[in-house]
Amino acid sequence: MGKSFAGCTATVALITRNEIICANAGDSRTVMSRNGRVKEMSEDHKPDNPGELSRIKRSGGFVEEGRVNGMLALSRALGDFEYKSNSQLQPKD
Repeated sequence: MGKSFAGCTATVALITRNEIICANAGDSRTVMSRNGRVKEMSEDHKPDNPGELSRIKRSGGFVEEGRVNGMLALSRALGDFEYKSNSQLQPKD
């Protein structure tokens, strides 16, 4: 069986006695309800977000019709290795 190049989104929360730490990749969302009020805990990784657009361009990519390199609707994901093969870049870039 060949190598899979599929990707996925994810969200995770670490809850301690004093903190709630949330991380996400892609457009999976985490929200919290406190006393009936909603608090957004994560931010979607979309190609047209200014920081994401800048990161995509710095890595040699482009955004076309709201998609990374005209293909991906998300600017971050787990997997999608064909978009992460530039050995000159740090993983965060």
